[in-house]
Amino acid sequence: MTTEGSGLVCPDGYAAIHLDDVGSTNAEALERAQQGAASGLWVVARRQTAGRGRRGRSWTSEPGNLYASLMLRDPIEDARLGELPLVVALAVHDAVATALPPFARADLAIKWPNDILYAGAKLCGILIEAAGMPGSRVIVAGMGINCSHHPDVALYSATDLAEVGYPTEPEALFALLSEAMARRLAEWREGSFAPLRDAWLARARGIGETIVVRLPGREVTGVFTGLDPDGRLLLRNDQGLETISAGDVFFGHS
Repeated sequence: MTTEGSGLVCPDGYAAIHLDDVGSTNAEALERAQQGAASGLWVVARRQTAGRGRRGRSWTSEPGNLYASLMLRDPIEDARLGELPLVVALAVHDAVATALPPFARADLAIKWPNDILYAGAKLCGILIEAAGMPGSRVIVAGMGINCSHHPDVALYSATDLAEVGYPTEPEALFALLSEAMARRLAEWREGSFAPLRDAWLARARGIGETIVVRLPGREVTGVFTGLDPDGRLLLRNDQGLETISAGDVFFGHS
């Protein structure tokens, strides 16, 4: 049964609903948008029964972690929407870094475009979805942050805050996340992408390293040289410099 509660902390201009069990916070946020909910709605759940990641992958969603989706209506002009995954990743990195003691923050990094890693293991996944609705374009950014447990995934290593020695309650982490997200989104809307891109690069893992990028139907290998002005990955190999808009990145040990 799904129940709805309150008590979550949000900055001005945002609202949050806290559900017990829900299929997917992203799906719930999209449904609320269809029902007329205002932009800036957070949907947070104790447990997801049909959580999913990119390319339809299932995602472990038992109680103890933070499952949250933010619904935005027309957040920025369409030409800049490709920047949003990196902005969201920055906000999540900010929130988790704040939850960690200063000496532990050096182990926190972003994997292009928006996975959050701790000591090389995945700590958070982010799924951004879009839907056209009458009069607006709706974007939903879903985040699953591992607070007390993590999935056993064959493709990569994963971890959680408790496992690395910094247990954090989901509600406390949400307060940090909602504040960081509001701050980064305001910075994004009110200025250029360039300073956010620089901030993302300062937190990135793998720049200057050889990586593998899995694309639909093929894999490419090369040196991760940085980002183009729009946030796309730049990969240099024997064929030259390739610009990649979407793909799964794997490092040497993956």
